[in-house]
Amino acid sequence: MKKTVSAILCAAATALSAGEWAKPEWLPREKGLYRSQVHRGGGAKSRPDNSLETFLWCWGHGLAPEADARLTKDGVAIAMHDGTLKRIGRGISAELANTQIKDLTWDQVRDVDTGSYLGEQYSSTRLATMEAVFACMKGRPERLLYVDEKGAPPELIAQLAEKFGVIEQTYYCSSNWRLIPRWRKIAPKGRSMVWLGNFPRDNSPESIAKTEAFVQKRLDEMAAVGFDGIDQVQIHVRTDLKREDPFCPSTPFLRRAIELLHKHGVSAQTVTWTEGRNKDVHRRLWALGFDHFTTDYPETFFELVEEFKKTP
Repeated sequence: MKKTVSAILCAAATALSAGEWAKPEWLPREKGLYRSQVHRGGGAKSRPDNSLETFLWCWGHGLAPEADARLTKDGVAIAMHDGTLKRIGRGISAELANTQIKDLTWDQVRDVDTGSYLGEQYSSTRLATMEAVFACMKGRPERLLYVDEKGAPPELIAQLAEKFGVIEQTYYCSSNWRLIPRWRKIAPKGRSMVWLGNFPRDNSPESIAKTEAFVQKRLDEMAAVGFDGIDQVQIHVRTDLKREDPFCPSTPFLRRAIELLHKHGVSAQTVTWTEGRNKDVHRRLWALGFDHFTTDYPETFFELVEEFKKTP
């Protein structure tokens, strides 16, 4: 199968013509909220991670799921966040649970219960192939997908998305902006997002300074090349409501960052990973000028989307 995967990648590189990458349509913020995404598709505990049923649930509520793309030992691209089945697999041996996905074949994992960890009502949930996910997007241009590569190479992701005619609905995501040109070369009509976050432990002045230096360095690097090929930048925000300015990076820093991104035609996305259930926190981030959000608490955000549409 390794030979087959190599052949696919080679064919993809040949078939996908490189060229000027296509900027997505710039929309007023209230109309572009559908580009917001649900982390792992199901958020923290709303629905099983990365399942086809979960993705359909997200699309049904007008948001885009995130799919984490891994490769099995025999080269099948699947939607799977973790490197093993230990956290979400049920009814399997300890050996299978602790073996790396990359060392297991598709036949070994395809029938594993990956939903019961959230409740028996999800016991029929199984892992989804990326091919099946893209098939569900065919003919439905409103169905966007954020693909966080975790082993499945961008060449294969592009080849599968092209097969179903959904390359323009597919965002390739990475914390390393230097990987975006590789994606753009093979998928000039595809989309891209760079995420920036170093997960500070607190909102102390020292943590804020360190976080801002981290984010600023990468913004400067991307700005030096005109944010070439980048559609979105996501900034992780740690929120501490006990402080006058609850955000790390700070509110003034976030305003400047958003201004820089917009100057280059790049939309600004954010995720608050400490106060994801708090609607007022999201309202403050929206007021700062962010265009899209990522959420671990989709039910909360479903309600906010309708509110934000009325408050551009």
